[in-house]
Amino acid sequence: MPTLNDILAPVATELKDFQAYYAQVQEVPSRSLHYVLRYLLRKSGKQLRPAIVYLCAAAAGGVSDTTRVAAAMVELVHNASLIHDDILDQAELRRGLPAVYKIWKNRAAVLAGDYMLALGLKLAVASAEYRFLEYMNHAVQEMSAGEIEQLRRARKLEHDPESYFHIIRAKTAELLAVCSATGALSAGAPQETIEAFHRFGILLGMAFQIRDDILDFCPFDSGKLPGNDLKEGKVTLPLLYALDTLEPLEYKRRLRQIRKARRRFLVRQKLIRWVHTTDGLQRAEAKVRELTEEAKQTLALVPDSAAKQALFQLADFLVARKK
Repeated sequence: MPTLNDILAPVATELKDFQAYYAQVQEVPSRSLHYVLRYLLRKSGKQLRPAIVYLCAAAAGGVSDTTRVAAAMVELVHNASLIHDDILDQAELRRGLPAVYKIWKNRAAVLAGDYMLALGLKLAVASAEYRFLEYMNHAVQEMSAGEIEQLRRARKLEHDPESYFHIIRAKTAELLAVCSATGALSAGAPQETIEAFHRFGILLGMAFQIRDDILDFCPFDSGKLPGNDLKEGKVTLPLLYALDTLEPLEYKRRLRQIRKARRRFLVRQKLIRWVHTTDGLQRAEAKVRELTEEAKQTLALVPDSAAKQALFQLADFLVARKK
């Protein structure tokens, strides 16, 4: 498989320019806020969402001046959501460094996240790209509703694959769909093409999240301590598929075990080992492949190009990753 740098070669120059633009956008007069934003910029990761925006723009007709606005808007909103998620989940680390709230405490972290969200939306308003706002507004509403629904289901132990797919679409896929749709929109693509790119982002986002959930059961692949989802009360697709074949009495016993797993490390390890004895992980892997191929098929109407092929390669890279 090609490296990420190889895949992003068709938009490498544009992404380099974006880095400078994104840093400039985050220059603020408040010294305290400046420190938080600089810290986030330092640990900004691979910035895959801006890369998707640029590749979709290039594939849909060509990168424009507004492509960087879409990319910066998405990255700001994404990072705002990560700040808030870390507080909700009480996560210690983010991308190998202490989470923002661990350094600046909850109040400052929440306010920094709010500021980044507002800044992302302001970019679209200042550029008069109001359709960017339509897509982002919908995604933020869906992300919030999905998080609340996940919390409710975790508390009541109400779990089924259909609800799981609804939640991951809302929490993860909707924001990736903003990347792909606004990328196409910034290229001046017709509405039919924009809708195809939006659908591509939804399907890729769902495959991406399922891959994340699989990795939480595979410590030797990911290098991470397994069971974080169980600790947070999340029942993800590998476990749902494992539960799917149980008789009622055994199903109830496993649900009791899932409830205990939130507080007890050894119970989490037992559940993980049990899932490995079932076909849950294999079925989840098959779903990842199915969604990825379906995502590619949605772009059949888009003419072939280096950018389109890079987009497909990036999709394969994201859903085959080991961490």
